[in-house]
Formats: sequence, C-alpha cells, structure tokens
Amino acid sequence: MDKKLNSKVLDDLNLNILRELLANARISNTEIGRRVGLSAPAVADRILKMEEAGIIQGSSITLDLDHIGLTIRAFISFKANNMTHIAMVNLFDSMPEIIEWHSVTGSASMLLKVAVATSKELEAVVEKLFLHGETTTSLILSGNIKPVVLKRIN
Repeated sequence: MDKKLNSKVLDDLNLNILRELLANARISNTEIGRRVGLSAPAVADRILKMEEAGIIQGSSITLDLDHIGLTIRAFISFKANNMTHIAMVNLFDSMPEIIEWHSVTGSASMLLKVAVATSKELEAVVEKLFLHGETTTSLILSGNIKPVVLKRIN
C-alpha cells in the first residue's frame, strides 16, 4: 500500500478485515471480529466506513465459466480503424461475449477478454471486431486469478 493512504481509514485492523473479506466475502462480522480482535458491531462500523471512503466498492461473486458452458476464453488485442474511444466502449458493451476490456498502450488500443461456448461463437466475435479494426486472438489455456493482496509499506 502507498504511504499516502488515509491512515484513519486504512489502519492495520482495517487491512486485516479486508484480508478476511478477500479470503471469504461471506464471512460473518462475528467471525471477522474473532479473528482480528474486535466485536461484530465494531467490524460492521469499520466496513461501513471503508465503503463510505470508497475502499470497498461492493461485493461480487466469481463464476466458474466452464460450469456455465463458456469453455472457450481468449484475449483479443484490438486496434481500431478510425473509431473514438467511446465508440469502442459502446461496441464492447453491446457484445456480451466480451467480459473485460482494457485500454492499453502499445500497438493495440484495447485488450479484450472473451468467453464463449464454441469456436464458431469466437469466430463471430472476431469477425464483428474485424469490421472495425485489426485483431490478434490468443486462446487462454489456463490461468489463475488472485485477489488483491494487501501489504502495508511502513
């Protein structure tokens, strides 16, 4: 963590609470309190303050894409031909196969992550993107998504 962080909001107890939430977002405030040495109401208050400060921005679930039939995943580097950034964003947002997009530096303007059920669906995505620019597709063979690991810089 950067030393410029608000120490009142992100002290060692809050960092420990965040670690517990990252490990298991469904953990109870009582169990967090037991692990970090606080009462459940004190944990709830700290979580609320971190939400109000924008440190915690909601909670989410992680889907096993294989279990829902989206077994083919790929990264697509996309270099637009005469498209504005907002036009690209609108295009990507209109395509449910694109599960992530990132504006990047380098020869491509965007890096997309796509999840589809079949190679035909992937082909259709690439063809649609090709109407607007150049693509380079890399199939994802395996990967590991790790939650943010919080470390304190003293």
